[in-house]
Amino acid sequence: MSDHSDKRPDSPSPEDEFEPGIGDPYRFEAPSPQPGFARASKVMLVIGAILSAVGVIGGLGPIVFTSGEDKRQFMDLLMLAPAGVILMFTGITGWVIAGGR
Repeated sequence: MSDHSDKRPDSPSPEDEFEPGIGDPYRFEAPSPQPGFARASKVMLVIGAILSAVGVIGGLGPIVFTSGEDKRQFMDLLMLAPAGVILMFTGITGWVIAGGR
């Protein structure tokens, strides 16, 4: 019987090193989505953020700093916040699906 303890595995040469994506037939790459979808998702994200900010600042700010009868007209602005959050969620989800580009 021979002793295998003195044998070392051969170190890979630089040509044999693994580079992900270069000549790797098993690498999965999803088809590239259309750039319009990613752009539309970013636009929805920005519009949602603006609606949320306007809803929270424009709705809660006057409620704190105005009298009782003036508070009712600012409640409609406060209702923009949930719509903005939903639009932001849709934009983020679409942006992730598009590949985050």
